[in-house]
Amino acid sequence: MAGGVLTNPMTNERFVRMPAPFDRLRIEVQAPLHMVRPPLHLHCHSAESFQIIEGSATVLVDGTERVLREGDVLEVVPGTPHTWWNSGDGLLRFLTEFRPALRMQSFFETLCGLATEGRKPDVLQVAASAALWDTYLASPPEMVQRALFALLRPLAWGCGYRASYARFDGTFDAPAEASDHSQFEAEEVASTRRTA
Repeated sequence: MAGGVLTNPMTNERFVRMPAPFDRLRIEVQAPLHMVRPPLHLHCHSAESFQIIEGSATVLVDGTERVLREGDVLEVVPGTPHTWWNSGDGLLRFLTEFRPALRMQSFFETLCGLATEGRKPDVLQVAASAALWDTYLASPPEMVQRALFALLRPLAWGCGYRASYARFDGTFDAPAEASDHSQFEAEEVASTRRTA
């Protein structure tokens, strides 16, 4: 199913949903040099793959760094701590795929939706959502996080946090325009000039 485009103004990433079988989520990720690196995390039951389209990325998997360049592919098996960042000299574009997709669409919709409202995900949001997304930080151990989040979840609900939000649900299903990243590249050039 083809889908829409999400942006995260806090991490400076753009996500374009690509056609994929019903049980997978495939996304083109566009990340400028000034992106914010995702925290070291793991997906309990989903494999995540990286296929570089443009630029280069460094992927840290289970303590080992690997530099990926155009055409390179890497798969991270479920339960493996990992993160990545743009380690090139321009825009990074890559395909990432989650197999099975589970509720990863909700992950992207919620984080991008909150970011557009100026809200960073805090510990109460993570406590409310981690079990739904099947995604946890690399440390403390997953079982410790599960226990902690179970204790925090009633507090999170009482404060108005939810695992997902109706206003964001399905935002990744909106029809996508062509995967034109020229505006994104123009913003990257402007940003580079400002910091030079």
